[in-house]
Amino acid sequence: MLQFIIRRFLWAIPVLFFVALVSFFLMHQAPGGPFDKDNNKKQVDGATLASLNRRFGLDKPQYVNTSAFQKLYDQGERNPLTLGRAYLDSQFFNYVANAVRGDLGPSYRQRGKSVQDIIFKQWPFSMRLGLLAMLFAVCVGIPLGVVAALRQNSIVDYISLFFATIGVSVPTFVIGLLVIIFFGTTLKWISITNNDWNTWRPYLAPGLVLGLSTMSFITRITRTTVLEVKRQDYIRTARAKGLNERMVITRHILRNALIPVVTVLGPALVDLITGAVITESIFSIPGVGKFFVDAIFQRDYSMIMGSTLIYATLVVAANIVVDLSYGLLDPRIRSQG
Repeated sequence: MLQFIIRRFLWAIPVLFFVALVSFFLMHQAPGGPFDKDNNKKQVDGATLASLNRRFGLDKPQYVNTSAFQKLYDQGERNPLTLGRAYLDSQFFNYVANAVRGDLGPSYRQRGKSVQDIIFKQWPFSMRLGLLAMLFAVCVGIPLGVVAALRQNSIVDYISLFFATIGVSVPTFVIGLLVIIFFGTTLKWISITNNDWNTWRPYLAPGLVLGLSTMSFITRITRTTVLEVKRQDYIRTARAKGLNERMVITRHILRNALIPVVTVLGPALVDLITGAVITESIFSIPGVGKFFVDAIFQRDYSMIMGSTLIYATLVVAANIVVDLSYGLLDPRIRSQG
């Protein structure tokens, strides 16, 4: 098991590097830059723009610095480490080197703030929303899928599939607007404005809206896997041995049926916690998602890269935790690991 964990962590290194490379490439394909002139704001003159680019290292080549390498080589430098540092003295590799040390850099558009300060300040808001959404999705989705599978083709099965299909099909922004109109404007059950996001109560409505799609997906996949497992030969054998139905369901059906469900829970939890842009925008939640979208429009390179790397790191960590949890559900996987 220890070797498995080490292998997975080592595989995470090229994965994160590739994510950083793709994000950096796509980011620089968009026209403009973080300090370009904005017609709606005070104009930035050429000298100031050049000074800002030089200060933040945006005047260097994007990937490799061949000119610095050639300059040192022409001066007689032959040390491969010195030449290698000069060759990699570029925007991308300098950012990667700083990120490895835990420095995600300053925000180009928010003066005096680092990317870490911005993300970790807004993170609790997105985390509360994501945890509540996942709690709703798991606590409702798994039991609903199990009951629907155990009572296949009954009225309970049809009702659960009906609501699961609606949850997957209807966009989040439509459900969010309907909740605001019906529960906020008509019934006055929830507050639309002036919410104190440092408490849990304002997160109830957006949490249910955000978790509805995940809950529907979990319901459908749970129902499918339970239907598949309960038809296996070892389930018939367990019943033939005289085990009561409750023991058959909890110890034989659920433990095997939950493996595909656990597979999707890790990435789903990370996706919900890292910031649901649409839900946060509809309910005016000051989470990470809103700042990430603003960074894209403002070409805030360090904010985009930092948010993407943190998201990728959480996804990798969630997948490792999911793989480790397989051993708790299936002893055969534990012995093979």
